[in-house]
Amino acid sequence: MDITKAERAAIKQELVKIVGDRWVSDDVEVLSNYGRDMTENEPNRPDFVVLPDTVDHIQRIVKLANEKKIPLIPYVAGANVGGLTIPTDLGGVTVDMKRMNRVIELNKKDKYIVIEPGFTFGHLRRLFDTEIPEFRYSFPFAPPFTSVLTNALLHGLGSLSVLYGSADQFINGLEAVLPTGEIVNVGNQAVNKQAVWYGRAPMPELCGLFIGFQGTTGIVTKISIQLMDRPPILRHFALIPEDPYDFLENFVHDLVKLGVCDEIGIGYFPAKVGRNIVPDDMIDLMGRMMHYLRFQKKTSFVKRMWPLLKLITGGKPFPLVKKMAPLLKMGKSDDDQAWLIAGITIGAHDEKIFKAKLNAMRKLCGKAKPPLLLLPTQDFGDLQKVFMSILDLPTQLPALYDLKAGGGLSWVGSYVPSSRVHVGMRKGEEIHKKNKFFPVIVMRPHKQDHYWVLRFILAFDRRSKDETALARKTLQELAAVILDDCQGVPYKPAGWAVEMIRERADPVSMDLIKRVKDFMDPNHIMNPGRAEYK
Repeated sequence: MDITKAERAAIKQELVKIVGDRWVSDDVEVLSNYGRDMTENEPNRPDFVVLPDTVDHIQRIVKLANEKKIPLIPYVAGANVGGLTIPTDLGGVTVDMKRMNRVIELNKKDKYIVIEPGFTFGHLRRLFDTEIPEFRYSFPFAPPFTSVLTNALLHGLGSLSVLYGSADQFINGLEAVLPTGEIVNVGNQAVNKQAVWYGRAPMPELCGLFIGFQGTTGIVTKISIQLMDRPPILRHFALIPEDPYDFLENFVHDLVKLGVCDEIGIGYFPAKVGRNIVPDDMIDLMGRMMHYLRFQKKTSFVKRMWPLLKLITGGKPFPLVKKMAPLLKMGKSDDDQAWLIAGITIGAHDEKIFKAKLNAMRKLCGKAKPPLLLLPTQDFGDLQKVFMSILDLPTQLPALYDLKAGGGLSWVGSYVPSSRVHVGMRKGEEIHKKNKFFPVIVMRPHKQDHYWVLRFILAFDRRSKDETALARKTLQELAAVILDDCQGVPYKPAGWAVEMIRERADPVSMDLIKRVKDFMDPNHIMNPGRAEYK
């Protein structure tokens, strides 16, 4: 902020009055940590960091910012991988809400939970495991310290997306502090004065004023999310297609239509992504087996032999497969070659229903051409952790951080039409290879195949200016594939991606977004530089 030392000292003193001396910092090291993330986005420090603990704290901070025209940057974990919490050159105050991590209400009868911004997916997982095992929620492909509230507001993907869609679909209602300092309720709890946070209809749909706006229209302080019934039986399988492109273009849509899957998570990545999760010799075996199935066209042979291998080995066939690899003349691709693995979860309330669902899926897989392999994940032994990484959420993603020295990690995620996801994967892989990056692509069908998530993850050496610049160029090329070849739209978009969207979009629609932001935040203090559709 362009202010004098005296003005800076006065602002700090005002913040200390609100939250206490312990929870305000202008230490350079602290500010530096809040002014960067693991992505290609340039770092920039805030002027202050403040950690409120109550809605009253936030309200007073916002009123102060409005009076002094101070930019505010809402922050929880900084794990959005899009530079969305890095301040602009204007600086400002980063409002870190990790202290606000409480469960305000758990309503089992009406199946919802009201939480604060600092409540994470790690907290939610522990709550399910210890107090409410009869329920479940849609977990993202993200670390456990990710905010549940933020994920919902930013259209996050999740494990139950094939049934319910993106995370914003789970929102019943919310409470927010407007940029003017007023507190507003959006949803039916606005009528019953927060007695029951049970839904949004039939009230006018005002949640859209906060969903997707990247914290530029207010600070959401409470949110009600729906809890879904958890079937007593949940069993996991892996699908390995011989032809990944045909699988995405044809088979997987028939699988969704079959209606037997609670989860479908698809990963396209090299075997080396499993490094530091399982031993190196098993990573080598995984690469050889994938090469054997896809390029040596041995899927049908393995399907015939697998039951016998399980019988001989007592249900643990992979050590024997490892010994047989030279005899079977299993080849090997280079370390950057990606393989497609689909993780499938079948849920049921009793064994009879489960067996009926499994038989229906086996029948569909049996007719598949080109062939594919359907295996329970426990068949993979030591490799089970790799195959489960796209289903066992939240995830720490340790292998992606370690694959490139320098610790750079970024992505461009998107929602695309179901009919175009195979186009995006093929062209995205070509761009990765052209620019010397290995592909890591995450895909999930949403809301019964109405749309898909298509996310390209990029590991790079952030210490290298040249490689960081190449990563930035690669991400922009991938975004162009999403927008132009897939007719999709990036989600949680960084500033450069917002600009690419705006260039292609209906100008009247973009102007309406700008007018909404101007109306909600007349002094432009809320997370400036984000969601700038103008």
